[in-house]
Amino acid sequence: MSIIGMQEKTGRGQEGICMRKRNVYKDIVCIAVGCLLLVLAVWAGDFWMRQQKSYEILIQSQSELTKGIVEELGKIEGLYGFTAVSSCDVKIRLEEYALEASLTGIDVSSYPLKWKSAREEISLGNTPILFFGQESFAAFTDSNGNGPGRSRIAEWVRDYQDLQLTVAGEDGRERSAKIGGIVETPSSGIYIGDKQMAALYGASARVSGGCARIQGYRNMQKAKELLSGAGFEAE
Repeated sequence: MSIIGMQEKTGRGQEGICMRKRNVYKDIVCIAVGCLLLVLAVWAGDFWMRQQKSYEILIQSQSELTKGIVEELGKIEGLYGFTAVSSCDVKIRLEEYALEASLTGIDVSSYPLKWKSAREEISLGNTPILFFGQESFAAFTDSNGNGPGRSRIAEWVRDYQDLQLTVAGEDGRERSAKIGGIVETPSSGIYIGDKQMAALYGASARVSGGCARIQGYRNMQKAKELLSGAGFEAE
């Protein structure tokens, strides 16, 4: 074979190698673009689903919610429902510990609580049945201002059905009480059924919070920012 022929054959071989390299690069680019489009499609689908979903925000104020404030809440974008709840200040005693807290009256069957545990059957009457956020036990203090240890709190959470408490309202009347369940979230609240709230503490109860139902994830995030900026606790 002549030198020219060898050069032509070598040239064609190099050209073939270059074409294969270009084809490989092209395939890699096509795969990368396809993956990117797939990621964008999944993200867009997830975003659309979140915008269609309903979210619940628990709102708490340091002062009473007036009719005017509730009307202002109604202007929040995406808000389609607001259930007001009442609360009152109480003093709770558990063993040698005491806690001054805000007791919130709720519809236990529909209020958006995430339960850690709860009694299967609850007998209502003049005995207040309370529902404790799992972190609220840490706020108790003894006469020296010391809180319970972790092991004591763990025992309370585990044996909550057997605990004996007393609750004193703003009128100073003290009643024996029981715990009906432990709430995982919101973790710091203390609750009572709305019917018992009205019957036992209605005279001192005030509307200071509620549950806002909002359509769309973006609206929910904006609502939280707006409410927090206005001095509300929103979670």
